[in-house]
Parts: sequence; structure tokens; C-alpha cells
Amino acid sequence: MTLRTKKLHYYIKKTGGRNNTGRITIRHRGSGHKRIYRPLEYYNQGHSFLLSGIINRIEYDPNRNTYLAECINNDKTFYKLLGGKELIKEKLIGTEIKVVKLKDVGIGEEVYNVSLRSGQTGKIGRASGTRCKIMKQTDKQTVIRLPSHEVKTLSNQNTCIIGGVIEKPKGIIGKAGRNRWKGIRPTVRGFAMNPIDHPNGGKTRGGEPKTPWGKLAKWVPTRKSKQVRV
Repeated sequence: MTLRTKKLHYYIKKTGGRNNTGRITIRHRGSGHKRIYRPLEYYNQGHSFLLSGIINRIEYDPNRNTYLAECINNDKTFYKLLGGKELIKEKLIGTEIKVVKLKDVGIGEEVYNVSLRSGQTGKIGRASGTRCKIMKQTDKQTVIRLPSHEVKTLSNQNTCIIGGVIEKPKGIIGKAGRNRWKGIRPTVRGFAMNPIDHPNGGKTRGGEPKTPWGKLAKWVPTRKSKQVRV
């Protein structure tokens, strides 16, 4: 039976594109499915930063482009760490996500969730599908190649996880309802509106393209405009 803790999950309150006065400041936002936020925990009080755990199950996260692993350690406390190399539940469940130091990783291996300084949590290589590669090691320093192909020199005492972040497969939208699930409302062209709703509305009206608030959308040269020579 899986142990559950309420602190691991909480709902994100949506604004619907409105500010503190209730006015719409961002158009085409609203509704959408409820989202549960799962905070990532890299360490707990009383523990070191070398926080490892055994994968209990793999969870879908609507707020990230990767899957999360629900881990458990000897204290029976759960944390969330980014997933491993490949998404095969039968292979990943029951295995250990181990946080190690850079000095314990061999040259040529791929790592992710790398810390910038000793004693800090992971900062590098946490996005979907990213990973860093160990290029060179000395007695005190390690040279890694970032996902941006930048080469960076870090201390051997920095922490990391062997492997790479799982990339969530991208599916086609397929229908308008999938955008509504994300909280994206329909966008209607101003040309297709009525004159009362938009300056470009009314298909018999002409003029320059304007914004919904009546301002020019782009500069259109007229006879009165003067050409300035540089």
C-alpha cells in the first residue's frame, strides 16, 4: 500500500487572465482542467543533499514536460525527483534514484540535475529531454558539457544524478477541446466580428488594420507621411 502525504500535492488557483481588480488583462484565458502541483524535493531537514530514494511509482505532471518519480527512503518519506533515462515503468519502479557527487561519475557518462556549487540543490539539466556529459576530470574539478554545448568547469563535490530527464511524448492537438482543457479560450479574428465589436469588424468597412482598442496595428504610409532621409 502506498503511503500518502497531503503536503506533496496542492491545487494551483487560476486567475482567468484577470488582475487583482477583476479586469481581464490577458485575453483568451479561462476555464481549463484543475491542476495539482507536485513540488520537487531535493532534500529534507536533517538530511544531507545526497538524497536518494527508491521509485515507488511514476506520475504524470500537467505543469512540466516530463514525468516525475515518487520516491521513498528509509524514513518512509516521499520526495519528487526527475525521472531517469527511458519511460519503462516495469524497469524503473523499484529501482533507486541515487544522487552522487561528480567525482564518482566516470568520464563520458551523462548526468542531470547538476548543482552549481557544493551543498546546493541541482540547477543544471532539469528541463525535459536534457542531459549533461562528463568531458574531463581532475583531482578537484570536473569539466561538463551543458545541453547548450557550453563547456563548464565545476567542483568535484557538486551533486548530480546519472542519466537524463525523460521527455514527455508530444501529441497533436486534434480538436479544439484539448486547448480548452489547457485553459486556452478561442481567438476570433477582428475581420470576422461586427463593427460594434472591433474596428476591423463589418466586412464592408475598409481602413487600416487596428487593434481591438482602435490603435493602428502597423504603420501604413499615407500621402501626408513624410519620408525622412538619413
